Amino acid sequence: MKKFLAFACGIAALAFAAVASGQFTSDTLPANHHIHDCTAAPCVYPHLAVGFFPAILGESPATYLQDPAVCNDATDKTLLPPLGEKPEQNQPLRAGVCSTSTTIIHLHSIDVNDPAPAGWSGPIAPTAINGVTYVTYWLLTPR
Repeated sequence: MKKFLAFACGIAALAFAAVASGQFTSDTLPANHHIHDCTAAPCVYPHLAVGFFPAILGESPATYLQDPAVCNDATDKTLLPPLGEKPEQNQPLRAGVCSTSTTIIHLHSIDVNDPAPAGWSGPIAPTAINGVTYVTYWLLTPR
C-alpha cells in the first residue's frame, strides 16, 4: 500500500508540474527567466524582443504571441564575451533552451566559418562581436 501511495503521489506531482508549467505568463515567470513577447521598442526586461522566434517556429507573429518563448537568462548571457576579447575557443554562444507550452527550442550560436551542428536547422541571426560573425542554429523538440 505504501508503494502505491508513493507512486500515486509521484504521478500527482508530475501532473501538477506539467499543468503549472503551461500556465507561465509574463507576470508569472520563474526567477531568472525572460519572455520574448515585445513587438515594439523599447522592450523592458523581462519582456524582450520577439526576434527570430516566429521564423524558427514557422508561425506568424500573431500566432507566436499567443504562446511566446520563455528563456532562462543564461541562454542569452553567453552572448557577452569577456570585455575586449573573442569568446574562448569552443565556448558556445547563445547556447541553451527556451520553450513554449508545446516546444523546446534548443539554441546554439557559432562562428559563421564553423560547420553547422549535425541535425540542427539554420543559420539565422548573424551577430558580430569583436570582428567575428556568429550565426544561430536551432533544434526543435516537442515538450
